[in-house]
Amino acid sequence: MDVTLAHPWGLLGLLGVPALLAIHLLQRRAVVIPVSTLFLLESLNRESEGGRRVERLRASVPLWLQLLAVLFLTWLLTDPRWLDKTSVQRIALVLDGSASMSVAKPSLLDSLPDDLSTLARATAQSEIHLLDTRMEAGPLYHGPAGRGIREALTAWQPAGGSHDPLPALRLARSLAGRDGLVLYVTDAETPSLPPGVRLYASGRPIDNAGIAGVSVEDNKGQAEWRVTLRNYSTTPQTRELLVASGKTPVNRESITLPAQGLIQRQGPFPAGMEELTLSLTPDAFPMDDSAPVLKPQPKEVTVTLPADSGPGGDLYASLLNSLPAVKVITDAPAMPVIAYNPLNPAIPDGPAVIFVRDPKPSATVLPGALLVEAHPLTDGLGWQGLICQDSIRLPLRPEDEPLIWIGERAVVFLRTSGQARQLCFNFDLRKSNARRLPALVLTLHRWMEDFRRQLPGSETTLSECGQILSVAARPAPAPDLLTLRPTPGPETTRPAREAPLLRAPAFPSLLEVWQGNERLLRTASHFADIREADFTSKLTRHDLAGATSTVTLQHSQEDPAWRAWLLALLATTGLTWWWLARPRQKTTQPVTA
Repeated sequence: MDVTLAHPWGLLGLLGVPALLAIHLLQRRAVVIPVSTLFLLESLNRESEGGRRVERLRASVPLWLQLLAVLFLTWLLTDPRWLDKTSVQRIALVLDGSASMSVAKPSLLDSLPDDLSTLARATAQSEIHLLDTRMEAGPLYHGPAGRGIREALTAWQPAGGSHDPLPALRLARSLAGRDGLVLYVTDAETPSLPPGVRLYASGRPIDNAGIAGVSVEDNKGQAEWRVTLRNYSTTPQTRELLVASGKTPVNRESITLPAQGLIQRQGPFPAGMEELTLSLTPDAFPMDDSAPVLKPQPKEVTVTLPADSGPGGDLYASLLNSLPAVKVITDAPAMPVIAYNPLNPAIPDGPAVIFVRDPKPSATVLPGALLVEAHPLTDGLGWQGLICQDSIRLPLRPEDEPLIWIGERAVVFLRTSGQARQLCFNFDLRKSNARRLPALVLTLHRWMEDFRRQLPGSETTLSECGQILSVAARPAPAPDLLTLRPTPGPETTRPAREAPLLRAPAFPSLLEVWQGNERLLRTASHFADIREADFTSKLTRHDLAGATSTVTLQHSQEDPAWRAWLLALLATTGLTWWWLARPRQKTTQPVTA
C-alpha cells in the first residue's frame, strides 16, 4: 500500500523547525568581569539563554527534543493514510451540453483535466465517466484520468438548447455509486442540484448580441424575410447586418442595439433568389451570429369534394380553400371531403373530413350544454358560441374520440380508420353558425397540419437548431435508407423508419433529406434559444473544497501507529519541560582575602 497525506496543509507544521533554530541562535551576551585569579571561580557549564544577538548554534538536549516534537506534531497533522491498491474511485462528470458552454469550453480545458488528475492521485485507481446532459449524445468517455479526458473534452461540441440535466445526473449517480463523486460541469449557478452533486462552473459574463428569430411572410404575393436582433448585454452594442445570397451581398447595414433591447429588420427576397444568409459581426458567441433563410414551400394537401355536393358544395370549397397549402381538385386521387347521407352510409377507409348533410329543410336547435374536451385540436379555441340544428347524426363508435359535446351528442369527434384518422363534424354545416366561428377554420387547419406531417412529399421549411423535423418517408418499395446532406457537413444515412426521429442540425446550416432520388425536405436552421444567448449571469465556481480529503479517507486506512506518535509527542514535550525546569546543584567556596 502507498502512503498519502489526507491533510497536506499539515506540512506547515515544519515551519516550527526554523522557528526553533532561530530561538536557539539568539543567545544572551556573556558579561565580562576582570578577576585576579581563576582557581577561586566555581566551575560552571555554559548554557544558552535568550538574548538579542545571534551566536553560534550549540547542540543541546532541549533543542533535539523540541525538534523531535515538531516532527511528531507535523506527522499527526498531515494525517498520513495507507492507500488500498484494490480500491477504485469512480468519478462521474456531467457536461452541460447547452450552447452557452461553447464560450466556457476553453476555460474548462485549462482547469478540469488538472483538477481530475489531482483527485485521481488521491487514490490508487480511478475510473472516470464523462456524460452529456443531452442523453441522445451517449457516453463521451470511460476510463482512467489522463490524456483521454482532455481529448474527449476537445472533441465535445456543446450546441443544445436549454434542457433539464436531472436525467443525466441520475444516471451519473448510478454509475459513480454511493461513494463516488459526481460533478455537474456548467457555466452558471444551479441551486437545485440533487444532494451529493458538486457544482463545477466555468462560465464568464460576455457582451452578446445576435439573431433571436427568423421568419418569412407573404406580403401581397412577395416573399419577405424578417429578422429579430437582440442585445443581451447591459450596454449598447453596434453590429453590422449583412444580407447575402451565396457570396453576393444584397444589403449591408450598421445597427446599434440598445441595452437589453431588440430591433427588427425586414426585406424582400430578390427576384429569382430562393436562399439568403443573414449574418452579424462575429462576437464571442458565434451560434447566433448567422442564419440561413429559405423560401418556405409546404407540402400541398389536395382534397376532393363529394360528386353530389349539392348546394353546400360552394361552402365546403370556400372553407377548404381558405386553409394554407390546401387545394380543392376534381381530377386526381386526393383526400376526400364526405357529406354523410344515411341513405348511402358507406364511408371509405383512410384520412377524410366528414360532414353531415341533412335533406330536411329545418329542425329544432340541438339542446344541451356545450362541452369541449381537452385536446390539441381544440385547445384555446372558442367553440362556446356554436349553435346547430338537431339533424341526422353519424353513429358514434366505441373507439371514436369525442372533441365537442352538445348535450349527449358528440358534434365533433375523431375516428381512426386503419392507420389514418378522420375528422367528423356530426352536424349539418349549412344549418349552423359554425362557418362564422374562427374555431371551425382553426380546427380544420390543425387537423390538416397533422395530416400534412404524415404525408410523404417534398417541402422546404425554416427550423430552429435541434428541433424535431417533420419528415414522412415513403413506404416500400421505396428505398429503406434516408440520406442526410447538411451544408456544411458530411453526408450520413439513417433508416427510413427513423424519419420521425430526425432533428435539425445543431448549428445554423442547411439540411436536405433524400429518399433515393426524391428530396423529402430542405430546411434552414437558425439558433433561437434566447436563454442560452444571455451571458449576464454566468460565473466561475469550483466546489471541490475538501474533495481530495474525502476521496483519500474513503479509499485508505489510517496510520495504525498514530497513538504511538501521539505518545512520543507527549513524551518529548514533557521531557523538554523537565530538562529546562530541573534543579541545578550549586557549590560555594570561601574566598580568602
